[in-house]
This record gives sequence, structure tokens and C-alpha cells, in this order.
Amino acid sequence: MSDGTDNSGQAGRSDQNPQVTREEHEGPIYPQNVKFVGRALIVNNDTFKGDSKKGVYRSGSDIDVKEIYDLLLKLGFTERNIVRRENLTKKELKHEITEAAGQKYDDYGCFLCVIMSFGEPGIIICPGKNDQPDERCELKDIQSPFTGEKCRTLATKPKIYFIMGSDNYIRKDVSEGGKPSQPPFVPETKKIPRECNFITHYSTETDQGNWNRKKASPYIEAVIKAFKTHVLGGGDMDILKLLTRINRIMAEEHASIPLVTSLLTKRYHFRPRVQVS
Repeated sequence: MSDGTDNSGQAGRSDQNPQVTREEHEGPIYPQNVKFVGRALIVNNDTFKGDSKKGVYRSGSDIDVKEIYDLLLKLGFTERNIVRRENLTKKELKHEITEAAGQKYDDYGCFLCVIMSFGEPGIIICPGKNDQPDERCELKDIQSPFTGEKCRTLATKPKIYFIMGSDNYIRKDVSEGGKPSQPPFVPETKKIPRECNFITHYSTETDQGNWNRKKASPYIEAVIKAFKTHVLGGGDMDILKLLTRINRIMAEEHASIPLVTSLLTKRYHFRPRVQVS
């Protein structure tokens, strides 16, 4: 029996097709009879080069990180299965994603990724380091390592992305003495096939006002509110409906609607459980 490790030594890959029972394949809900809820990656980029001498910062973003981390623990994610990183360059971000995709997911129900940064639809801005400028990273670059052919043990399980790519990168830079500009972007020509079992929630709302106060940014606040009400509060709402509720909160309270892209083929429910060590 294969242990899920191929000749290249990457644990998440296998030469064999994903094996699922007929009941699991035909059921309307993603199977959750697994040992662990899932693995999670939280990335917070808050220090950027910009064009100004002062740089561009997302003050107070550490509050968002804490709120998300605490939420994941309440949902049943274990501490050792939550990776937190900050101020990753494009190369470092892609490396972290590749590392996560190289793990074995036989005993895990999902992969969840939260990225908080500046951005625009489909783009995440990554900070430059040393003498390097800020860079733009395409969303597909952080999803392609999890396609079914590359991450076999997660092929039939949901890959969930929460992206906060605030669109006020240029406004902050200009207000601090810089010139309007965009980080360099070199598009890659290779085609990435659309794969099922991905769901992405992308917010580009301008939340500069919240970064300087002692509470989470509007988007993270809406995420926490929806989960507390419809999951932790005793509800059993599936992820797609949850994202719709978050959109409603954002529309009513902040006149902004995040983009939902779902390639799920079944319903997925977060059902809080006692942590397994």
C-alpha cells in the first residue's frame, strides 16, 4: 500500500488516483470522518516598500491575525496544524504554499488559507525585502500546487481561501509622499487547469480606518461574526452559505461585497470538535 510519498519525496503526492468509497463519492457532503479538521496557513503582510521614503504599512493588522487564529482553534484546528507567517515576499509565499501542498492530508478534512495584504481582484501584493520592490502575486500561484494531480491526498477535499487584499495600497502610498504606482507584475504564460473542490472569498474593501483602532478590520470582523452566529452558536451552515452571509454583513455595514468563487462539488460544514493532539 502506498504511503502517499512519490519518488520525489513529496508527501502530498502519489502515483495512485485518490481512493474514496462509493458512499463518499456520491454523498452530498464532503466526508468529515477524519482525525483532524484540517491544516491552515495564515499570512499577514503589513510592511511594504511603496514609492515613499516612509514605506507603506498596515497598522493594527496583528489584531486580525489573532482573531482568525482564535477562530480556527474554536473550529477544532489544532495549534500544530496552524502555520502563521508574516511579510512574505512573492517567492516566500509560493514556497510556503508549496510546503503546505507537500504535506499528507489522508487524516485531514480540508486545507484553509487566510492571506491579509494589499491587493486587487485576483492579485496579492507581496512586500519587497532589502533593495527589492513590492511584487504582485497571482491568486492562481497559491492555488495551483493544490490541484488534484499535484496534491493527491487532498484532491477530493475542499481547499478554502479567505483573501483580504485591500485596494488602498496606492492611496496610502500617495498620501505619504509617494507617486501613484503599481508593483511590477510579470504574468506567467503557463495554463493552470480549473480544478474542483476550491472555494475562494476575496475582499478588496478599503479598510484603512480600522487598522488604526483596537478592533479587527471590517472584513475579518464580518468573517468572525458569521462563524460565531452560524457555526459556533449552534448552527450548521455550510461554507458557501456562510460566505453569502459574510457578503450580506459587508454590504449592509460597509457597502462592500467580497467576491465568491466556488468550485466545490458538495457541501462542506465546519463542525467544532474537541481537539485531537
